[in-house]
Amino acid sequence: MSQLIQEFKSEHLQISDLLLQAREVGVGNQQGRDLILSAKKMLLAHLNKEDKYLYPVLREAAENDESLKSTLTDYALDMDKISVDVMSFFTLYESGDNTVEHFQQDCNNIIKALSKRITKEEAVLYKTYEKIKSA
Repeated sequence: MSQLIQEFKSEHLQISDLLLQAREVGVGNQQGRDLILSAKKMLLAHLNKEDKYLYPVLREAAENDESLKSTLTDYALDMDKISVDVMSFFTLYESGDNTVEHFQQDCNNIIKALSKRITKEEAVLYKTYEKIKSA
């Protein structure tokens, strides 16, 4: 496995762990808000890194592979929806100005959505990247 994919997988674990910790601590205190902010920063950095190093390789390969092109389109649409939900979650809870009443459920929903996306990325996109780079 390439160093890049190892880094991506490690970042996935770190982001998930930060959100799990935030769920446990709650958002009604500074520690919980700090965990939310850390998760947001790490996720944004991770997405930027994928945009810089992963997707250009996949898009180039997709120029000659209709199946991969279709897969990338599907993943992009999926990520657009997840991004809206995740950023709304961060905006709602990182300041501490909002109610903590629904935080546990909202956090669970974000963790589930990200977990599903991570699983799909690692199973399909990362494996495809590895095949392209080893060819």
